[in-house]
Amino acid sequence: MADDRPFREWTLEQLAEHAAQHKTDRVLLSQLMIETERRPGARAKVMARRIENYLSAILTKLPGKGAPPEEMRRYLAIAAEEIAVLRKRLADAEAELKQLKETPADGSQHARVYLAPNAPLWLIVEARRAFRRRYHPDKQTDPAKRQNAEEIFKRAEAVFATIEGKEEE
Repeated sequence: MADDRPFREWTLEQLAEHAAQHKTDRVLLSQLMIETERRPGARAKVMARRIENYLSAILTKLPGKGAPPEEMRRYLAIAAEEIAVLRKRLADAEAELKQLKETPADGSQHARVYLAPNAPLWLIVEARRAFRRRYHPDKQTDPAKRQNAEEIFKRAEAVFATIEGKEEE
């Protein structure tokens, strides 16, 4: 994950200085552009426009018809590298999206035991105790109620174990 955003800890001033030093590097400027677009604020928008101007200046210098074949091959190789990087990022984003769809949201576990997703640990502990008091199988004398309470008790314990496991991380 750290490789996806190598500039995330840099300040806008550092990003601006780096962009100014590397005005001709399309790949680096593209990465800096992505990072500045993720940042909030007017300064970040101004910085993104500046990088966009650097990129447009590079694009106007692209070889046209009649350019030497070596120069065209060099630009095609650069474009192929950029395409490979973008395909990898797209595959990573699709995999992350698929994983997000498959895993239930954190709030769903909390909702199963009537808690808010941002519930403090003390409230989670108290809710667990309340579930134990109410649904413990030994408190039920009727066999049908006992079996139902046992199922609810086991499911609630599993949910609380999951929630407390996430809280400790």
